[in-house]
Amino acid sequence: MLARFTKAALVALMILALPVAAMAAAAPDKAEKVAAKMLDLDKAITTISTQLDVTLNSMNALAEPNGDLTAKYKAFTDNTAKLDKMAAKAKSTSQTAASQREEYLKQMQAAAAEIQNPDLKANLEKRKAELSPKIEQIKTSLGSARDIYGPFMQDLKDLSLFLGNQLNANGVASASTLMAKCTTDGGKMKAELASASEGVKSLAAAIQPGAPAK
Repeated sequence: MLARFTKAALVALMILALPVAAMAAAAPDKAEKVAAKMLDLDKAITTISTQLDVTLNSMNALAEPNGDLTAKYKAFTDNTAKLDKMAAKAKSTSQTAASQREEYLKQMQAAAAEIQNPDLKANLEKRKAELSPKIEQIKTSLGSARDIYGPFMQDLKDLSLFLGNQLNANGVASASTLMAKCTTDGGKMKAELASASEGVKSLAAAIQPGAPAK
């Protein structure tokens, strides 16, 4: 009878222990996924930054005296379309990364609420606080880049439409002021993207399970 009771009690304890084990396993898995998605976002940011350079170079090539203006115009419009497509893809990646990141933070907050040991609770709260500046850097920089991108892309499209109907030296000269503005705004956007990339990589490194201690 005692043996049967002991066995039943052991089984009950094992069942009760399963959620704890599952929770312990889920947290590192979640962190791994968040870190991976952050790195995917960084790749998207790098790709956009590179294409931004290519697009601006093809735009400014229109003002150069040598070369086939029609071919240069086609290169410019093709690169503008590529940039817009990459930006749309990066936006989707950013939204997914943000969603996973917020879910991870909620999970961390829930864990902190359940921990009874005051030292461990304080340590986890401190870790969450250490991640906050990195997250804010990402949000601020990507937000600024988005604010610049909308008018910037419209300017590129305006140039494409205008030059498509006046593709000659006079047309290019008439668009020179807007082309200069695009170059300036593109530089500002690149700076914000670089800041966002720095924040993304820093956050990924901090979240990655097994990251070395400071």
